[in-house]
Amino acid sequence: MRSDRVQNIRHEFLHMIRHRHGRLPHLVTVTAEPMPSRIAAIARGTGEVDAVYHIALDALQTAVREAGSSQQKDDLSECIRQGRLRPYEELASTLTTW
Repeated sequence: MRSDRVQNIRHEFLHMIRHRHGRLPHLVTVTAEPMPSRIAAIARGTGEVDAVYHIALDALQTAVREAGSSQQKDDLSECIRQGRLRPYEELASTLTTW
């Protein structure tokens, strides 16, 4: 994911929030991004994105644990701990209860 695309995601979601009619939808990003810093750039935000769902979160966690820098480990841990980064498998059940 190019870093400038993160801003596009936020901009589009802000536009949806401002122009919504009725209840606000669950605004999510689905990604396979391998860089925790780029995931954190989306997940941290200022509330535009409710959550980031990663299609291979277990594999990402393993890779970062085995070969990641301390910054990558911190970024990934923070996003998961705050519930901002979730496994893709949870998306369907989350949408049914949102």
